[in-house]
Amino acid sequence: LSKMAAVVCTDRILEAIKTVSLQTDLPSDLQKELGGYKDYPASDKSAHIPFQTVKKLHGRLQDGEKKQYLHELLEGSDVYFPPLETPPRNPELVARLERLRREQENRQYAQMTRDMGKRSQQGALSDFGSEAKEVKTYLLALINFMVSVAAAFTFGYVGSEYAFGASVTLRVMTGIILATMVAMADIYFMAKVVEEEVAKHEKQH
Repeated sequence: LSKMAAVVCTDRILEAIKTVSLQTDLPSDLQKELGGYKDYPASDKSAHIPFQTVKKLHGRLQDGEKKQYLHELLEGSDVYFPPLETPPRNPELVARLERLRREQENRQYAQMTRDMGKRSQQGALSDFGSEAKEVKTYLLALINFMVSVAAAFTFGYVGSEYAFGASVTLRVMTGIILATMVAMADIYFMAKVVEEEVAKHEKQH
């Protein structure tokens, strides 16, 4: 675990904090550091403590004449992942995209009704080919999106085995976090492409 990593507080860790806090030779800086965790409720899953603090706590623990092992202190705990904060959608951008979409639909409908009586067979086949190409492009983009998200999840799930061992929960959480990040990035770039395409069509018409 890195210096910035944290673990979930458990009854075992909280009890160890109370025990160590009673030591008369406890350094003042560690006493102050541990003081903020004394009143943590173990039922609170968001209660967490830096791993470096747990290592300091472990160094002060004694179990009779036998020193307690670190993995025994961490039994029942888990790596703490802060909740993923989804950035709020920009209402101005959403409104603009919606307005452009409606304008584009209106232009397409007007163009379709205007040319319906004049379109020759060759023109109809040409339009069909253009629309099919556009649909194919969108389908490829959708497939690419799904493959990217699936690949990110697989990478996080499989790759995290080297960091967290056989913990399925941690591996699944890591895969979900990576997949969510990739999905958000893909959606952002897809929105930018759609906006550029709409602007290009608007200039042409």
